[in-house]
Amino acid sequence: MLSILIPEHNYNCTKLVYDLAGQCEKAGIIFEIIVLDNGSTLHKEENRAISEISGCLFVESEENAGLAKSRNRLVMMAKYPHFLMIDSDAIIVDKDFVRRYLLVMDKAQVVFGSMCYSQQKPSMDRCLRWYYGKKRENRLAAERNKNPYHSLITFNFMMEREIILRFPFEEQFENSYGHDDTVMGHTLKQNNIKVLHIDNPVIHGGLDLNEIFLAKSLKAAEKYFTYPVFQSKELVEEIKIYKTFEKVRDLGLCRIIAFKYRVAKKAIVHNLCGNHPSLFLFDFYRLGHMCDYFLDSKKRY
Repeated sequence: MLSILIPEHNYNCTKLVYDLAGQCEKAGIIFEIIVLDNGSTLHKEENRAISEISGCLFVESEENAGLAKSRNRLVMMAKYPHFLMIDSDAIIVDKDFVRRYLLVMDKAQVVFGSMCYSQQKPSMDRCLRWYYGKKRENRLAAERNKNPYHSLITFNFMMEREIILRFPFEEQFENSYGHDDTVMGHTLKQNNIKVLHIDNPVIHGGLDLNEIFLAKSLKAAEKYFTYPVFQSKELVEEIKIYKTFEKVRDLGLCRIIAFKYRVAKKAIVHNLCGNHPSLFLFDFYRLGHMCDYFLDSKKRY
């Protein structure tokens, strides 16, 4: 028995639901698929058709509550002992996607399938997210299982009902972006929850525009300063940009890096929004912003 839970905001996920329902029926399992709309203004009419699919339900909400709160609401609606969480912009590429999860259902309390990216390069205005994902997030299960709590991507994963009720999604980070998966990994590790990674990816279809992804990335960098949990030694060790910042700060190099960041910012953004973004410049852009933010906060306080 399996509950498939999909938080959705302004995305047409009818094909995703049809594909998942078809695979569940083929596998001969008892299932439910619940899609929770998160205050959408687009694609509501298309998504309402989901409730007409056997075993599926589309739930509308006028509130844009955020991803974590939506996931927690979905958990309370679901009734089966295992939950498969998948984002609404996922694209199923394997006809055995559901079956691969069923095969390992009893081998770990949490199973991560990961995500991948289309081989076809997107338009230039969405190139950065695609390039970053292919270079930094496409990792085989064998590599991820070497450090199972470090490489979590909650875009596509299965968890036992008991575990997700004990450790709900952290709503304090709502309306912010980045590193929430790191906190989940830390929580699972602290509580000795068995984690398994498998090669069962879905394509990440809803790529952010370059400018939006850059803005989100800077907000993620700022979490080091705005949420004390991200300054804990264990979490800093898991987040490369935070670890690098602490080294730079301790060496007294923040001023020079912040100065170079301010001088080169326009040229860096031009590169990152182009057809061939440099991930070295992307890392420097985030580090420079952290140094600048740190120095500015010192002036304020």
